Amino acid sequence: MREKFATVAGKSAFPSPKSSPRGEGVACKRPIQSIAMSLPRWDRIYFFAFSATVFAALAYLVLLFVPLMERVSSTDGGPNVHTRLTLLADGQVVPLLVSLLPVVVTAGTLLAIPRYGQPNRSGKINLWLSTLLVYVFVILLIVSIGILFAPSAILLTAAAVGSLVRRRGPGSQMAQESKSGRGGGKRRRNKD
Repeated sequence: MREKFATVAGKSAFPSPKSSPRGEGVACKRPIQSIAMSLPRWDRIYFFAFSATVFAALAYLVLLFVPLMERVSSTDGGPNVHTRLTLLADGQVVPLLVSLLPVVVTAGTLLAIPRYGQPNRSGKINLWLSTLLVYVFVILLIVSIGILFAPSAILLTAAAVGSLVRRRGPGSQMAQESKSGRGGGKRRRNKD
């Protein structure tokens, strides 16, 4: 079936193993797979917390450098002049200081979670409290700047829920296989 669809105008769409320059088999590298394989093998909870920290830092950089404010100034009898300013250039320092809260909270969560294993009880409590704080921040400031930190809240939620999921260790997997093997245990035989 594959050979039927692979030929177009007498030429094969898939390279043959002999046509490779080294004489090796066909090795099609997928770009996403190669990127994923080169990433460090962190635990998934740490990965979600790291992503939440990165998104919170990016949202803060947007607040610093992207002009979000629009000032309209009108001259006497002239047209209105629209100028776009950043929060810092407009003199609004309080929203910038308040928006540091999600960055600090997510970075603190990242420090409390181990990279290569599940967090302990205090790490889980820290993760859930951080998630709650970021959600409170997003809900209170949703009208102005809170929406920028919504991806961090979602990723922290994924990390917090992932910390509650029990994982099977290598010992529990072996115990389960021994109980439910292929034979299904001993069978009774009728001795008639």
